[in-house]
Amino acid sequence: MARIPVLERTPVIRLLGIGFIGLVVFAVWVTYAFFTKQFTSSVPVTLYASTAGASLPSNADVKLRGMIVGEVRDIQTEGDGVKLSLALDPDYVDRIPEGVTGQIVPKTLFGEKFVSLVPPEQPSGETLRAGSVITRAEVPIEVEEVLNDLYPLLTAVEPQDVAYTLSAVSQALEGRGEKLGETLVTARDYLRELSPEVPQLIDDLTALGEVSDVYADAMPEVGRLLENAVFTGNTVVAKESQLLAFYQEGTALSGTLSDFVDVNGENLRKVPAQSRPVLEVVDRYSGTFPCFLDAMAAADPLLDSVFRDNTVHINLKLLPLANQPTAYGPDENARVSQQVLDSEPAAQPTCLALDEVVAGNNPYPHENPFSVAPEVYELVGIMRSHNKFGADEDFERVAPGASALQDAVRPSVTTDTPQQRSAIKNLLAASTGQEAAAMPDLAPLLVSPLLRGSEVTVSEAR
Repeated sequence: MARIPVLERTPVIRLLGIGFIGLVVFAVWVTYAFFTKQFTSSVPVTLYASTAGASLPSNADVKLRGMIVGEVRDIQTEGDGVKLSLALDPDYVDRIPEGVTGQIVPKTLFGEKFVSLVPPEQPSGETLRAGSVITRAEVPIEVEEVLNDLYPLLTAVEPQDVAYTLSAVSQALEGRGEKLGETLVTARDYLRELSPEVPQLIDDLTALGEVSDVYADAMPEVGRLLENAVFTGNTVVAKESQLLAFYQEGTALSGTLSDFVDVNGENLRKVPAQSRPVLEVVDRYSGTFPCFLDAMAAADPLLDSVFRDNTVHINLKLLPLANQPTAYGPDENARVSQQVLDSEPAAQPTCLALDEVVAGNNPYPHENPFSVAPEVYELVGIMRSHNKFGADEDFERVAPGASALQDAVRPSVTTDTPQQRSAIKNLLAASTGQEAAAMPDLAPLLVSPLLRGSEVTVSEAR
């Protein structure tokens, strides 16, 4: 049997075929790796944009001031925008300042696009590094989009109409190029002045929209208001004569008031000034009004009992003529200032024991009557005792007490007896020509102090 060479054996041939295929695949991979720059080191940077455009390839160039500094490795959609993975050349990354912005621009009008990096106006001194993110990217208007949007308009308008319009525009602009240029320059200046105010204009328009919404919500009310105004206007027209009479009466009244003010103007001015001291006193003592009025309300049943049956029910004692209180002198009157009233304790507002009266108690019974301090009498100008509170020399230091008031409030058993009252009634009846039985019970009480100690003579002719 003839010996087969090694290279012609079937297993060897198969092994050589597999090796050849492997070499071909390896050559293809190496070619692809070189094409995709797998063996080239780069600095990864991420760029976010609203859109990548219609002609941006995955290996598009990345340029800085026209010089290629890297390429686009990957484009991925993310939310409402796109994420571009950039691979920058390590030799140039130190020259790219941090804070650059990106622009996706075409090389020609309809050509493919590339990423242009725009340095910031005021660099921070830092440069891009691996992992940096460029968040600001601008994408110009796509020519394809403009043509697509323009196509329906061009198909909707007849060519002859377009030609006629263009001819009219050409004739209108003929010879006016210089003026048109000046107008455009002026418009440019206006726009430059208005540009800083655009944010405020946007805020104003937004606020205007909110105000318009409020007005829109209020329109039904405004409509009803106008409807009511129409009804009111019709009523005014119907009542014209009455309104005219009212205005005439008002005119006459205003004339009367004018005359009144002319005559009494000075008095009207003085009244507030003269009323002020009184009102100040009322304001000062207003705190005592509630307790005083409550005490008066509590004392009302007692007063009803005193004046029951149209008769005064009191115990009255008449003083002898020798001990009668003397009259106040002309020099006895209050001569105090507001400063004295403010500082004197006896002049301060107080409710005393009126709260006990309101509660139904009697704080001042007959055995312990109310006593007035001498300071009170001094405030009102009384300078002597007047046979009421002891000797004059003691008046300034001794307060009128219960013992000094007993003879003024306690009834006597030796005076004003029933026999004396009957005799006085007879005398009064004889003097007035009336019957003694018709004389009121109060008459003897009032006349008795005048008659006691006097000599009475009755005329027979009378």
